[in-house]
Amino acid sequence: MRLRAPRVWLKGMLPLSRQARIAAAVLPPGMRFRFALAVSRLHGRVMGALGSNRALTEAVMRDHWLRELTLHGGFPIPWRLHGRDILDHYEGLGPVLYYTMHVPLCEIPLRVFIDAGYRAPIPMADPGRIVEQEKIVVPGLQARTPSFPITDSPLVRMRTLLQRGQSVACLADRYFAGDFYVNPMRLAARLGVPVIFSSAELGPDGVVDVTFRPLPHPLCETVDAITQNLRFLEETRDRILRSLGVWPAQENVAEMPQAAPASLLREPQDAPSA
Repeated sequence: MRLRAPRVWLKGMLPLSRQARIAAAVLPPGMRFRFALAVSRLHGRVMGALGSNRALTEAVMRDHWLRELTLHGGFPIPWRLHGRDILDHYEGLGPVLYYTMHVPLCEIPLRVFIDAGYRAPIPMADPGRIVEQEKIVVPGLQARTPSFPITDSPLVRMRTLLQRGQSVACLADRYFAGDFYVNPMRLAARLGVPVIFSSAELGPDGVVDVTFRPLPHPLCETVDAITQNLRFLEETRDRILRSLGVWPAQENVAEMPQAAPASLLREPQDAPSA
């Protein structure tokens, strides 16, 4: 019998959701995060021995385990915040557009907002992540967070929320290692809303390092400024992908997949010369 057959059989007999339910039943909340790290590391080692990408498997399974365990109750996640001064500065100025990407642990910054006592942005999420009537699961938090799907006129809803003074979190790319969206930066430029980038990476000590920093041109005031922001996102994302053993292809720019008023999609104008 080929090796793949028992692997498929075992997966069908004991899917991840059932494994997580068993783990949540026997583990106290304080041990669940460390358990997720350990079991995802084991997944990576096994798949690496079978010829698959060990680092990517571990990262993907870590996210899966954190989500599945969260469905059975909250638990603490250790984190370090880098850029608290950035959050303090921009929180007092009005709404902010927070950019993140389809990379491992990308939902942890939402957890940090809540744990640290900041007003959390409303995230725009993939439809498959939406639960309980436009809410999402935040790793380790029992309470769900309001959200809205990317397929439901996201630019229009984003504009409405920002104009009401509500910060929004937006995925900068279409999917893992996919093209970047440029529309949200154009919208932010028209509204005068700054764009802040958030990221999360697991430190060697098992603590999640969460970083907030402005894009090189947070107000996206010109076409060239947006181009430089996209270059920054690409370089940052490519570094993360390479650490996972993934070599990114040439990057392109995409529009969000829905009809929107033309005024939302126009390029920002370059400043007139003196």
